[in-house]
Amino acid sequence: MAKNIIVLGINPFSGNRGVGALAYSTLFLLDKISKDTGTSFNICIVGKSKRIVQGSICVGDSIIRFTQFPFLVDKGIKGTIKFAFSFLLSHNIINNTNFVLDIGEGDSFSDIYGEQRFININTPKKLFRLLGKKIMLLPQTIGPFKNVLLAKEAKKSIEKSSVVMARDRLSYDYVINNTLQKRVKELTDMAFFMPYTKRVFSNGKINVGLNISSLMWHGGYTKNNQFGFKVDYAQLMRAVIDYFFSQQNVQIHLVPHVLDLNSHIENDYEVALSIEEEYNTDRITIAPFFLDPVQAKNFISGLDFFTGARMHACIAAFSSGVPVYPVAYSRKFNGLFVESLDYSFMGDLINQDEKQFLDGLKYSFENRGHLVDKIEQSFDRIIGPKYNILMEELKIFLEV
Repeated sequence: MAKNIIVLGINPFSGNRGVGALAYSTLFLLDKISKDTGTSFNICIVGKSKRIVQGSICVGDSIIRFTQFPFLVDKGIKGTIKFAFSFLLSHNIINNTNFVLDIGEGDSFSDIYGEQRFININTPKKLFRLLGKKIMLLPQTIGPFKNVLLAKEAKKSIEKSSVVMARDRLSYDYVINNTLQKRVKELTDMAFFMPYTKRVFSNGKINVGLNISSLMWHGGYTKNNQFGFKVDYAQLMRAVIDYFFSQQNVQIHLVPHVLDLNSHIENDYEVALSIEEEYNTDRITIAPFFLDPVQAKNFISGLDFFTGARMHACIAAFSSGVPVYPVAYSRKFNGLFVESLDYSFMGDLINQDEKQFLDGLKYSFENRGHLVDKIEQSFDRIIGPKYNILMEELKIFLEV
């Protein structure tokens, strides 16, 4: 008999390829467990449509099918009405569900992006909790919280979950120190396990990937240095480009990882086009438009070096063996790369000035071979064993 599973906090069709990578990876691992155990899964995810529709993605050699159902969370009277209608439409799917997996979009179980974003992430947890469903929090960033009331809501959701999996040491410590939850594991990001096909560049150049985050470029959603950077991000990115121009035989590939046609603040392609036009040289090119996160990872896997502020672009590099210098703007970077993966080659927009940042970048680029060795060690000592734990915990939770 098939098991009915709802997966919250994923969107395989998101213009944010990081959000998409989490979805592809989660669905890929569930499909693998299904095949390995001979157990059929009926997978349902929250969709953008106002009706129930069928969807599918292709990962490797597999076509993974799922059902998308409406579950609209919004504020105000209109939001309440929309929620009621979507719940009525989806109640059969919800009632028949055995298990709920929640990944919280990877980093949104926090108030770093504002109160409403957290409410959107936490409300489904509260509902499924009230309905008596088993909930597992998949590997994600947990916290930080500046708002005391939101921290209390998060505490309830954490403690009422059957299992909690943090994707980094800082999140794990947050759960241990601020809640009574005992079934907590420190694992790693799901996107490390997304399959890919390695790209081969035949231009004879040192191919450097640079992801410039439109969100950072515009000063965050508030457009006023929302994240408290110590440096001018746009000025810093131009300094990064100038540094690579000073290196012989380097080809810069601008790698947009988020596309949102409704918001220039979240449109990396818009910034990449403006940079390409500003420099007007064939030493800078824009990566092809990626239709899905696997295509993005395929491209990144062929580079000789990568740096950027979109974390899942950095994970795509790291997990395909490409030396990478992540550009941190929140503790999710430090928690994952430094604390959990023992990988200290990272720039920090919050704590470093421009010189400190560039010194770290230059060292990392000049010692690319050493970075590759560190990545291989991380896979052998850390990521591989955490993968085994993740798969075992999923099988236990799903009772297969």
